[in-house]
Amino acid sequence: MVGLLALSLAWATGCAARVAGAPDGEVVRPSITPGVAELPAPGRCTDGGLTAVDCARPHGGEVVDIGEFTGLGDDYPGERDFRRQAIPACRAALAGYLGSADHDATRLQAHVLWPSRDGWAKGDRWRLCTAVELTTDGRRGQRTGRVKDLLKAAGFAGVQLCAQGSPAHDADPVITACDGPHRAEAVPGVLDLGRPGDPAPPRDQVDARAKEHCATAVAGYVGAERQDVFASWRSFGSQAWSEGFTTVVCYAEATRPFTGRLWGLGTKALPA
Repeated sequence: MVGLLALSLAWATGCAARVAGAPDGEVVRPSITPGVAELPAPGRCTDGGLTAVDCARPHGGEVVDIGEFTGLGDDYPGERDFRRQAIPACRAALAGYLGSADHDATRLQAHVLWPSRDGWAKGDRWRLCTAVELTTDGRRGQRTGRVKDLLKAAGFAGVQLCAQGSPAHDADPVITACDGPHRAEAVPGVLDLGRPGDPAPPRDQVDARAKEHCATAVAGYVGAERQDVFASWRSFGSQAWSEGFTTVVCYAEATRPFTGRLWGLGTKALPA
């Protein structure tokens, strides 16, 4: 077992109003963990923890990077200290591994593992970054096959976020399967607002930048400007900002639920 942080799909702000929210954390603290030389290497798949498994079989994670904590002292750090240093680094590693920074518009998320208290006491300072795929209820799921360069190819649609409710107006739009009835689809072109060490921008600045950016991204995604499809967006709360969640995710949102995809719909009728 290992001290770990699992990042869930974290809804936060919409285009109409900001709502509080930060990624949920799941922390397990066992008595001992392996040294860095015993960790599964980048590119290996895992059981969701530190055991390597065959990527061709259902698995819980895929290692994207191994790094090191620095400047945290000899005493075992608190969860917030681990999060602030590990999450930004693992999110950056995930973007490089997938081949695109659009992972916030997908169910692929960064999953961070770190040494236990006993491991820290014996000098271990590693952090292990893995890619996990979340289910529509926000839990870590199992997948088959590797995600390396998945977003550089045509893999976006297979892991795309879709919402049952309205990202613009609902505090919790509820993630749902894209092949079933839904109202909104996250689109490629995640907007990066800055660095975690920068002050979080105020709401009006976020909304002003998102409005322009998302209008362009959604028009390109749909292939036409339509009266029944509009741009909406979600961003993360101020606490999450300090942990690396500095993006805005754009959505193509329809005026009613539908089944099908808006990608490339153009001027054709909205699916039933």
